[in-house]
Amino acid sequence: MLAIRNPLSPEASLVARTRRGDAGAFEALVRQHKDSVLNLARRMVADCDAAEDIAQEAFIKAYRELHRFRGESAFATWLYRITINEARLYLRGHQRRVARWERQRDLAAAEASAQSPTDDPAPLTELLQELSADQREALALFHLKELSLEEIARTLGAPLGTVKARLSRGRERLRQLARERGLA
Repeated sequence: MLAIRNPLSPEASLVARTRRGDAGAFEALVRQHKDSVLNLARRMVADCDAAEDIAQEAFIKAYRELHRFRGESAFATWLYRITINEARLYLRGHQRRVARWERQRDLAAAEASAQSPTDDPAPLTELLQELSADQREALALFHLKELSLEEIARTLGAPLGTVKARLSRGRERLRQLARERGLA
């Protein structure tokens, strides 16, 4: 068993009891820290509903990972670090969702404006079909699925440089096609 900073504290006793399988001890830890964890999450994300989800996830993770708590700091400090990490995960996901929504809005606007007055429609989806499959896949994974370059490389089984080249060439080809059709 790892040494706890103050093994005589009531909190250390609750941690030790939880490690031995006493669910009531963990419930006591939750009651003791729930308000401060929730307040921290609220300060980080400024969304009450999301903060409640973050706090719940933090407690679940703390319970699952309690064997990793070394006791070198207070339990609350360790729990706050978990809460901060959960809030960061939420914020990254939230930013991706907002960016995705904005890209979809921009794509829809681009498709709408791509309609020429001569009734010769050239929507973006048609332009995409003229790209190579490799370029289309890379663009879709990056812009629509929001994968990182490294994740795309793993997904496609291609080197990182190849993924970068496919994205660059795909974007350039889309610009060229749009210019050729008078869309840009």
